[in-house]
Amino acid sequence: MQSSPGQGAERSIIPKPTDKNPTPSRQPLQGENRNTIPKTEDPNQKLVMKKHIPYSLLAAAAACAMAYGDTAYTTPVGYSTQSLIQGFNASGLTLQTPSLAAGALDSVSGTALTDDQLTFTPTAGRIYVLEIVAAANAAAVGTIQEIPAASISGTTITASDDISGLVAAGDRYILRVAPTLEDIFTTVPLATGGVLAAALSSGSADIVWVPKGNGTYDQYFLHSSTLAFRRAGTTTPTPNVPLIYADGLLVQKRTTAAASLTVSGEVKKVGTNSVAVQGFNLLGVVAPVGLNLFNSGLDATLAPALSVGSADVVWVQNPNLTYTQYFRRSGTLVESGWRVSGASVNLTVAQAEAVTLSPGFLVQRRASSSINIGLKVPTSHSSF
Repeated sequence: MQSSPGQGAERSIIPKPTDKNPTPSRQPLQGENRNTIPKTEDPNQKLVMKKHIPYSLLAAAAACAMAYGDTAYTTPVGYSTQSLIQGFNASGLTLQTPSLAAGALDSVSGTALTDDQLTFTPTAGRIYVLEIVAAANAAAVGTIQEIPAASISGTTITASDDISGLVAAGDRYILRVAPTLEDIFTTVPLATGGVLAAALSSGSADIVWVPKGNGTYDQYFLHSSTLAFRRAGTTTPTPNVPLIYADGLLVQKRTTAAASLTVSGEVKKVGTNSVAVQGFNLLGVVAPVGLNLFNSGLDATLAPALSVGSADVVWVQNPNLTYTQYFRRSGTLVESGWRVSGASVNLTVAQAEAVTLSPGFLVQRRASSSINIGLKVPTSHSSF
């Protein structure tokens, strides 16, 4: 979920495609088939997602359990590793922190969600993510809300938005703590076995770009003297910055030294609803493996058109950190379907299934109106 940057935050706005002097943070140019997120020095890059847990075996195990009539399941856990190389790596949280509370809502009134059985005591200062996992209204499944610890009191959870028109009593939820920069990247510098190259300034260190909404990002780096995260442009530590799994992350790696990002946690069983506004929206796939252009559900809400210049566009990062643009071509004489920018024919089902979504990917929304994007997970995940 995206929100506006806090007061005093350095907001890095990705310049529009018409920018005459692009900075290293510029978005991909409109209408290009392939393009890097521009930079000043990183000609050869790639990002590879490696599957370390055989999730296909987990799916098979789940199927066997159902065949024997078991009715209780535990969510499988594991880890996935994303290789990081020099340049801007589109990353994401493909596995989730464990659920800390779960249950059925007894009442929903405005922003107040009540579970009479809730006994959870939050940690002060942390951000939690509430997710609807089962609901009478199917459109509500996958809805998430960022919940500050102060908004959880007794049996009541106060949502950030009024979702009473979507969520109702009896719907089921889970509550997770949002991981922090420290949780995901650690404060160990790359030189001693960590993930990020630390430095005394953001101009020399690796940078984590965290979406803040409306095309803006906060930049964070690991300070080499204090071994604490700082927001670029500030002189004091910025601890416990929450990372929301619906958002992607850009990891700007400055050196050629090998690095990898390991994400561990639970496999998500249901999809995630996100809001896309006009411009470029960086989203996370939330699934460790198996999500592709065909089964993602993106075709349900993205606006089609006869050309890539008018349609909503999905930018998928390639192994060399360039992007390929995909759009839904509207059909009249020709059947509608996914198409690569610059191509004259639509992708076949098999070809669309072969397009694996990168851990972080961009959705370029053309219209001024925002849309809800229901990003699915592979159907096998519902059996976990």
